Amino acid sequence: MKKILHFKINGMHCVSCATRVERAMASIKGIKKAQVNFVNEKASIEYESSSPDPTQPILKAIREQGYEAKPLHSKESNYGNHDMDHMSHKGSNYTDLIIAVLFTLPLVAHMIGFHLAPYLQLGCATIVQFWAGRRFYMAAWHSLKSFTGNMDLLVTLGTSAAYGYSLVAVFLNSPDLYFEASAIVITLVLLGRAIEEHAKQSTNAAVRSLMKLTPPMALVNRDGVYVEVLSHDIKKGDHIMVRAWQRVPVDGVISQGTSEVDESMVTGESAPVLKGEGDKVVGGTTNTSGVLYLEATTVGNHSTLARMIRMVEGAQSSHPPIQKFVDQVSEIFVPLVLLISVLTFGAWLIVGSSFEYALLAAVSVLVIACPCALGLATPTAIVVSMGEAARKGILIKNLESLEALRKVDQVVFDKTGTLTKGEFSLTFSKSLSDISQEHLLLLAASLQKGSEHPLARPFLKAIKGQKFLEIEDFTSLPGKGVQGKIKGNFYYLGSEKLMTDQGILISSSHKREQTVVYLADKHHVLGVFHLADTPRRGAYETLEVLKKMGLKTVMLTGDNKETAQAIGNKVGIDEVMAHLQPKDKINYVKAQEHHHHLVAMVGDGVNDGPALAAATVGFAMGTGTDVAMDAAPITLMRPSLELIPQTFILSKRTFRIIQENLFWAFIFNIVGIGFAAFGHLSPEIAGGAMAGSSIMVVLNSLRLKRK
Repeated sequence: MKKILHFKINGMHCVSCATRVERAMASIKGIKKAQVNFVNEKASIEYESSSPDPTQPILKAIREQGYEAKPLHSKESNYGNHDMDHMSHKGSNYTDLIIAVLFTLPLVAHMIGFHLAPYLQLGCATIVQFWAGRRFYMAAWHSLKSFTGNMDLLVTLGTSAAYGYSLVAVFLNSPDLYFEASAIVITLVLLGRAIEEHAKQSTNAAVRSLMKLTPPMALVNRDGVYVEVLSHDIKKGDHIMVRAWQRVPVDGVISQGTSEVDESMVTGESAPVLKGEGDKVVGGTTNTSGVLYLEATTVGNHSTLARMIRMVEGAQSSHPPIQKFVDQVSEIFVPLVLLISVLTFGAWLIVGSSFEYALLAAVSVLVIACPCALGLATPTAIVVSMGEAARKGILIKNLESLEALRKVDQVVFDKTGTLTKGEFSLTFSKSLSDISQEHLLLLAASLQKGSEHPLARPFLKAIKGQKFLEIEDFTSLPGKGVQGKIKGNFYYLGSEKLMTDQGILISSSHKREQTVVYLADKHHVLGVFHLADTPRRGAYETLEVLKKMGLKTVMLTGDNKETAQAIGNKVGIDEVMAHLQPKDKINYVKAQEHHHHLVAMVGDGVNDGPALAAATVGFAMGTGTDVAMDAAPITLMRPSLELIPQTFILSKRTFRIIQENLFWAFIFNIVGIGFAAFGHLSPEIAGGAMAGSSIMVVLNSLRLKRK
């Protein structure tokens, strides 16, 4: 069995920082997997439960890389503390920036004509270089210790070269001083990081909103009196009172009261939903009218909201296949830039330029080539994308699925509960034996006692209030029906396929556009039932959108062909496959992929689990309160089919933004290094351009927030 630990990490400035931390943690004995989310500064570590707790070795490994870390606990109250930690770290960054600006301004004034004595220049530059810029030296040192390169190393080498040359010039009474170059570069890089940090926080706004949904306090029954307790202290089985316009603290079942509940922040559903006794409510939703009393069913780390946050952050931390290419480039980027800088310095000396000119050209190469924009290109777009998906009620577990969705050419739907509401009504029942109509229904309902299958509900509803008959030797036959023994007699309840398999003759005169269910003993059909289901709202419009996107649509069902075709005609599906068992659905998906079609499967996440797993991408329809959240790479938090084309669009937009980010990052570095090497960029301009490129990438990623 595997366990997972979470950590908050402060001080990372780029993706190479996160990569270095990942490698350090992954090298610890017992660690199976380590992921670091650079944007929200969190790490997730998976280790075997048989291994000793690796918390202390992990903290030590992170500190050795030059960063501060602390373990994250599951209690929701800690989210606020994380915000405080972040604000403290952010405050320190702003202090350094203010100091850098104050002591760089005199150097800028000297540069434009106001005289400043050499030793005053040295004093101002020294404060900027070694106080405001100390973080670059610390990060560069840790980078060198781990035999890796990052942008801090490039900044440190470039500014130290300009500062060191000017320091020697002061003591030699040389007029050629370049203190302003090193100070301006450090100030601009700090400014760029401050703006980048602010923009980066905007990318993660959706997840922070989810974290704040759980109210800090709740009214819980304690010895017959409702008292305020901390929400994270609520236990399963506690009875809770939720007043009008209060948030529901935990997942639960309503035991008393009726009200409309606003689920928009959890499921994306804009209209409040009417809830009453026996209905489930999700923690984080808002009670908009009457008082509700509920029993807590899922609390703490297992709640729907906690699982949503984990899934979103897990997806944000994972690396899509396109990121592997970026990682490979980053591995050689810094050494290559260092080589180009040395060659630039040597080349200018060879052609007869002054030492100062050659040095400034080499420094400009180091500064302009900082790979910040390249490192931010993918993760910022991913974080915004995952947050937007969660806001709409779409949970994406892994980025491989989101990336694969761009290439899918066929969407396969289950029928019952997916394309249809799954809310069957009993429209016809007839006894074909001497058994009374009432007893026929009682037999059918008793065989399905306790079943959650949509076909069972109309039978259970029809005999509500009556006592079920005792069943022995019960067996569920997936895709066919059920069988069992009642009072010594063996009964089958199910489809035409089940009857045929048992060699029982049936009449073909029944209404085929509806679902037909038969009740039989070992030899004869005892009764027949007709069940009607209706297409889900928006099914036709959704399929039209998918077809306009060039996708083939297919319906797979275990129902008879006439019933399936009737529903298919109503929703406008391209192809209908009927009389299928669960294994047939898997075989269909695999056959399509064998013929080079990439398939997205949409199902209820329970009965269709194997087919969802077999598809290139699986969509689980569900409320987010049951196993549907774990059944497929993509879970729709509310059963709204229009979320499917929205997910396709989000996939295409996300990876188009990533490609744009990578294109401009590469172009910027290639062109920038060229200009710097040929002496057309000063270090000051290079520093500003480098900071600007990072900001541009973040702002481009934020375009994903636009509707």
